[in-house]
Amino acid sequence: MSTGAPEIPGAEFVRPLGSGGYADVYLYEQQSPRMNVAVKVLKRQGLTTAIRRQFVDEANTMAQLADHPFIVQVFRSDQTADGGAYLVMKYYPPPNLAQRARAERISVEEVLRTGIQLASAVETAHRAGIVHRDIKPANVLMSQYGQPGLTDFGIAGRGGHAEDVDEDVGVSVPWSAPEVLYGQSNGDARSDVYSLAATLWHVLVGRSPFEQPGGDNSAYALMPRIRATPVPATGRADVPVSLERLLAHAMAKNPDARPQTALDLARALQAVEQEQRFARTSVVVLDEGGNAAVSALPGAGGSEDHDRTSVRAVAVTPRPEAETRDAGPTDARRDDEDAPATIGGGVVLAVVAGLVAVTAGVLVWALGGDDDTPEAPVANPTVTRTAPPSRAVDYPEQPAIDARTSEGAVTFSWNYVGAADGDFFQLRVAGDEASVEEAPVVTVTDERRYTAAVDPGETVCAQVAVSRDSGITSPPSSVRCEVAP
Repeated sequence: MSTGAPEIPGAEFVRPLGSGGYADVYLYEQQSPRMNVAVKVLKRQGLTTAIRRQFVDEANTMAQLADHPFIVQVFRSDQTADGGAYLVMKYYPPPNLAQRARAERISVEEVLRTGIQLASAVETAHRAGIVHRDIKPANVLMSQYGQPGLTDFGIAGRGGHAEDVDEDVGVSVPWSAPEVLYGQSNGDARSDVYSLAATLWHVLVGRSPFEQPGGDNSAYALMPRIRATPVPATGRADVPVSLERLLAHAMAKNPDARPQTALDLARALQAVEQEQRFARTSVVVLDEGGNAAVSALPGAGGSEDHDRTSVRAVAVTPRPEAETRDAGPTDARRDDEDAPATIGGGVVLAVVAGLVAVTAGVLVWALGGDDDTPEAPVANPTVTRTAPPSRAVDYPEQPAIDARTSEGAVTFSWNYVGAADGDFFQLRVAGDEASVEEAPVVTVTDERRYTAAVDPGETVCAQVAVSRDSGITSPPSSVRCEVAP
C-alpha cells in the first residue's frame, strides 16, 4: 500500500483519516461483520518508551470502558506483520465536536444534553479509577445519530497518583485546570470536571474560555489567565444565567469549590435542562455492583434519594434536532490536535457567589418546583432524523486557500463566495498539518492574505474561516502547507 497503511487481517483499507504526533488513523472496511472501522496505528520512528506505553494503556483503558454508550469502543488491539501496534475502533464520521463548534452555532439544548452524556462517560471512568486528563472538544467524536463518543485516553491515569504520570506527557492547555497546569496536581475527578465544563463553554462560544480573539493565545499567555482571570460569560443571549453560573462554578480556580464529581455536574446540568423545559437526558452510569443504572433528575417527579441512582433499563435519548450528515470522505480527528503542552490560584469570589445562587436553583428544581408547572417531556427513545436547516442568507461559503513562497516567507491568500462588508478572517497557523486545528487564532481584518515569516526549509501550514459580527462563521478551509525556500 503506497499510503503506508498496514495490512490488517480481516479488513480492507479504504483511505487515510488523519495523522497525529505518534499515530496515524485509517479507515478500513471490516469483512465480517461488514462495517467501517477506524484503525489507529502507532508510528514506528521517533517515539519514546513512554509514548509506546501510553498506546498500550489507551487500548486497555478504552477496552475496560468499551460498553459505555458515550465512550468510543475499541474492538481489539494487535500487531501488524512487521510488529507495529494498532487499535481497531468504532468509526465516527466527522465532524468532531471541535470542528462543529467552529463551523456552527450549537443550541443550548444540545450542549446540555451532550454535557450530561459526557459527564456519564467521565463518571463511569472515575468509578473505574480512571482519570481522563485530556477532555477537550477534539476528543469528543459524534456519531451519525448525534451521540457523543469520548476518546483519546492515551494519557489517562489511575486516580491521579504521581507514579501514573510521565514527565514527557503534555496536556491540552486551553481546557486544563490551573492546578494541573502549575504542577499542583496530576489530575483527579475535579480536574476532569473543570475540563468538561471548559469543553462545554467552548462548544457554546466556538473557542476555549480564555482565548482572546486577535490576542496572544500561546500556552504561556493562556496559563496565567486560566490561573487568575474570572471565567468570562459566554456572551450568548440564549444561554440562561443558571448555566453561566454553573460553568463558572465548575471552572472555579480552587478544585474544592467545583462540583466534586462528574455525576454532581451531570445533575446540575439536568437541573438547568429542566429549568428550560427541555427534554430530559438520562445519566447512564454503573452502580456499585457493576449493573447498568440510569438516573433521571433526582427528585423530579418521584421520591428517589438525591444521593443514589435508580436501576432501570438503559434509555437512549435521541437528539431532537439531529441533522443528516454526510458520512462520505472525512478528515476524522487527528491524534495530535492539542494546544502546546505546559512546561511542567486564588478563588474568584464572584464564582463562589454564583455557586450559592445556582445551588439554590438546583435544589428547587430537584425537589419538584411549582406543582402547577408541567413536567418537561421525557424524550421518546425512537431516533428521529430530520433534514438539516436551510443555510442563512448571509452565511459565507467555505473559503479556498492558496499559498505562494518567497525567501524566508510563505504568503497565504483566500477567496470565497458570499463576501460581505465587514467580513473578517480567523486564521490558524502551525508548523505541521496535525497541529493546525488547535493552533491559536490570528484575526485578519483588512485583506485576504497573511504572510508567515519562517526559516528557509521550514514548513508552515494554515487554515482560514470567514467570520461576521453576527457570530456566523463559515466552515474552515482545507489545510494548506508550504515549505519556505
